[in-house]
Amino acid sequence: MKKIISILVVCTALFAFSGCGSTHYTVTKTDGSTIVSVGEPNYFDKSKSYELKDLDGQKVILKREDVKEIKENKD
Repeated sequence: MKKIISILVVCTALFAFSGCGSTHYTVTKTDGSTIVSVGEPNYFDKSKSYELKDLDGQKVILKREDVKEIKENKD
């Protein structure tokens, strides 16, 4: 029983700390709204767009002209 509890504690700790290594960025759009991305947004020169994953894990694609600012969050 102690072994199972130890394994559960270790797995829970690994899961909890897995998000700590990711840098978050706040993307401010030209309309004033913001999106927080997990990891740095990727820019694609061919399509002139940014691709990022939001906090829910959804892929978001933004045209370059819709992005006002990308700022790294300092936590």
